[in-house]
Amino acid sequence: MVKIEKVVENSTAAQAGLNSNDKIITINGQKIIDYIDYLYQISEVIIELEIETESGLRKNIQLQRKPGEELGIEFKEIVFDGLKQCKNNCIFCFVKQQPDNMRDSLNQMDDDYRFSFLQGSFVTLTNLEAKEIKRIIEKNLSPINISVHTTNPELRVEMMKNPKAAKINRLLKLFQKHNIQFHTQIVVCPEYNDQEELDRTLKDLLEYYPQLLSVGIVPVGLTKYRKDLAELRTMTKEEMKSSLTQIRYWQQQAKDKFGENLIYAADEFYLNTDLEIPAYNEYNDFPQLENGIGLTALMNKQIESYEFPESLSDEKTIAVMTSVLGEKALNKFYDSLKKVIKLKTDFIVVENKFFGDSVTVAGLLTAEDLKAEIKKIKPDKYNMIFIPKIVLNDQMKFLDNVQKEDFLEELSEYRIEFVSDIKQFMEVVKNG
Repeated sequence: MVKIEKVVENSTAAQAGLNSNDKIITINGQKIIDYIDYLYQISEVIIELEIETESGLRKNIQLQRKPGEELGIEFKEIVFDGLKQCKNNCIFCFVKQQPDNMRDSLNQMDDDYRFSFLQGSFVTLTNLEAKEIKRIIEKNLSPINISVHTTNPELRVEMMKNPKAAKINRLLKLFQKHNIQFHTQIVVCPEYNDQEELDRTLKDLLEYYPQLLSVGIVPVGLTKYRKDLAELRTMTKEEMKSSLTQIRYWQQQAKDKFGENLIYAADEFYLNTDLEIPAYNEYNDFPQLENGIGLTALMNKQIESYEFPESLSDEKTIAVMTSVLGEKALNKFYDSLKKVIKLKTDFIVVENKFFGDSVTVAGLLTAEDLKAEIKKIKPDKYNMIFIPKIVLNDQMKFLDNVQKEDFLEELSEYRIEFVSDIKQFMEVVKNG
């Protein structure tokens, strides 16, 4: 049985008498194991529900809805039969590079194809059972996001410490045969899947076009919490440049063969090597944005299209908190702000002492490091201090499990604003 978390007021479900805490036994006579089953079953015009009320009464309810109309039933989770756990022991696993007391979701070793289809997370496919492969094909659960890392079977087993990792090419061919589309990811680890192995992987992946939708390539991220983990190091600046040369070659191969680019390098490759970020139109609707790929180009486009004021009505001094890599990404933004009369802006770089200095992206800044840096500032120095909203999740929690309201309460002497884009930032600056 699946517990209903919420019934939307005045919805079809509410009008039929459904309530939160009711439990769904079957829909159209079928048990549902996840939100995919739920969506398939409610696609009918007439829907038969067998439920158990909060008081334990069992009853049948018939619903009728118009095509496209939401039923108004919400669940706490999107899988009802338990999350499929990761069975790999990847040499670069970020979950295993974290201290205790992190946000709950960060400690989940999930590798569930349903999350990939419904929410866009990346999965390795190593824990797929035959019935699940059949379900993906029969229900056309497409596209899915796949962590490939390498198409060399032996190397993939070595990197993931799972013999089932060797099946990647067979699964990709099977998905291609049944027109299941997929986005892919490669985490580049020096002396493992870079250089010739990276060429091999990119060459192999392009063979899956048009079912292959994109390839995202990111450099391995390492924290200071690597005790008893495999020997691994971050990429050097020269190695990143070399990888970019390879990536550009295969990008051109894709353009020549298919008339479009499919391969995208993470922003870190360009920012860490002081090379120019590709133009906005090179990212083709940003298929790897959830992977952090293209964020700088997207922001630069927002800066170009936003009409910054010539002057503010009053003198203001503001601070923008950012990471080591974030400072490089914000160069054009800083140049635009410098031109605004009566506005003085300081960019304050926060070093990631929580995870270690090799972690340089803004999205991994913690409350602990931000608080420490802000407390160095006199409370009356700035009219406002801005923090990128990307440091918070949907529940307004930082990575180190600190609630936004607790963070602000501890820093109540400061006016702190969390913003998600250029427009919101400037609205607060002008009107705040």
